Amino acid sequence: MTKKPIIECAHKVLNLTNDMEYEFRVMAVNDAGVGTLSNISIPIKASEPKDIPCAPSVVCVSDSTNTSISLEWSKPADDGGMEILGYNVEMAKGEEWQRVNKELLVGTNYTVKGLQTGAEYMFRVAAVNHVGQGEEKEIPEPAQAVDRLAAPQVDIDATFKQTHIIKAGGSVCLDVCFRGKPTPTATWVKEEGELGAMSEIVTTEGYSSLSLENCSRNDTGKYTNQHGVGEAFEFNEPVIATAEPASPKRLDILDTTDSSVTLGWLKPEHDGGSRIQGYVIEAKPKGGDKWMVVTTTKNLTYVVDKLNKGDEYDFRVKARNESGCSKAKETLAPVLVKEPHIEPTADLSEITNQLITCRSGSTCTIDVPISGRPAPKVSWKLEEMKLRNSDRVYSTPSESTGSVQCKTDFGKIVRVILYHVNCNSNSTFPNDCMGGIRESSKNSLYFLNRFFFFLSAPQSPQKPN
Repeated sequence: MTKKPIIECAHKVLNLTNDMEYEFRVMAVNDAGVGTLSNISIPIKASEPKDIPCAPSVVCVSDSTNTSISLEWSKPADDGGMEILGYNVEMAKGEEWQRVNKELLVGTNYTVKGLQTGAEYMFRVAAVNHVGQGEEKEIPEPAQAVDRLAAPQVDIDATFKQTHIIKAGGSVCLDVCFRGKPTPTATWVKEEGELGAMSEIVTTEGYSSLSLENCSRNDTGKYTNQHGVGEAFEFNEPVIATAEPASPKRLDILDTTDSSVTLGWLKPEHDGGSRIQGYVIEAKPKGGDKWMVVTTTKNLTYVVDKLNKGDEYDFRVKARNESGCSKAKETLAPVLVKEPHIEPTADLSEITNQLITCRSGSTCTIDVPISGRPAPKVSWKLEEMKLRNSDRVYSTPSESTGSVQCKTDFGKIVRVILYHVNCNSNSTFPNDCMGGIRESSKNSLYFLNRFFFFLSAPQSPQKPN
């Protein structure tokens, strides 16, 4: 493979055929000639390196009943270089984890059934490729096996509210769609009297219709569809009619990092007649069509973490009260998960004319507020030499302030220069430092020039005449 001898004890062989196996051997060469061949290596296949997939980006609870919990998750950002074969779901009702699916799950959702009513469970999901099972991703908090209650709602069109005029012997059909959790029951009643013998009611899950055949004058009246929640029960407190709250007034992106997005919003203009119980935060990858619940919080801010660097997400927030959730307030555009880069700045407004006066022999402290993202590094120079901590000089840089303490000598004038550099910058301190505060956006450098300590010796007592 090599036409000339190589000096190193390692060599990279190029231009091999993909998925073909090769064997290798080595021989040593010196001035006397070529040595004996080494043993032949084991067959090695030339192919791209393969690895297990990473964990799914988001795993959340989408629904629950008294005996089941439904999960949804997103595909992993890295499939390890091989096709994802499926997913495994594990649950824990304490500290011991157990797998709940017998065969690999092809989709990105699953309903775990046969759970204990009211019990709390933790779930985690892992992707599997030809190499093996990847890392698991857990739900943010334990999920409880309970029915998610939703007040009954009826969807009716305009024709239902109209007055229907039917000729004698004609027929009419009134129908409504309804929803709620648990599934509501539907009943038809006539305001005055009972339903006629020729009336027919058909009710399925989420739909109910009333048909009147061969109508007569006895069928004239007002018909009402009543819907409720199955079993009747008595309230100890008066029932107050409420509606869903308005949407949060605005949704802002307060901050981003390489793995998180901080959201902030304002309370809705009205609460629908009952107290706001919390806010539901949902997210979806850019271009996706399925929203996933991230969490529910009572605060007006939330940090969505464990996101993939460089990915873009859409977010939305809903207000929730006793009647249900409001319409969602969405971000105006997808949010990029990335640490912002802000050039360093130094606030010199507290140092008048960049002049500091200090008594001879005393200690002077200089504090300069700084800012920037990532946090800038701060250094100090004295007479073109970088300051080092000693018994006379001590600097204490932090993420927000550059501070230095100097113990002055008698009768000397000292010039101290501050410069701080962005963490990712390899810039050096320039020779020319004239002109007060100078900014160089090219190198992300900021200079505080002409920090002088004017030290005056005490006046000697005058001799008497």
